[in-house]
Amino acid sequence: MKKIICVALPLVGVIMFSGCATILGGGNQQTISVNSSKPLKGEMKYSDGSGLQHFTSPATLSIERRSKDIVLTSSNGEFDSTTVKSDMNPWLLGNIIFGGVIGSTTDSVGGAAWKYQEVVNLPEK
Repeated sequence: MKKIICVALPLVGVIMFSGCATILGGGNQQTISVNSSKPLKGEMKYSDGSGLQHFTSPATLSIERRSKDIVLTSSNGEFDSTTVKSDMNPWLLGNIIFGGVIGSTTDSVGGAAWKYQEVVNLPEK
């Protein structure tokens, strides 16, 4: 009986203290493909102004998942600014149901509770 408890207790702890979105939903990192019909120079930053990255489309941006939207702007006026909304990761709901408050807090703090669309097409002027 002691062996079962020694094995089961840590396993239950891992399940309870980990987040479903962190484990199953891709963690706190994501890539976004930025596409256009011709090469366009731009900047990506979060709506609070942090996380500035420069790119030339087509590009794949590696980003941290956050509750903040992402804004793509042209460096030289070649395309209209585009906002990529931060949406709730569906895996967070599973975590709330099965993992409770602790697991969902892990996802929220770590960023895994959020996700962005994976492909963005830039609107040229």
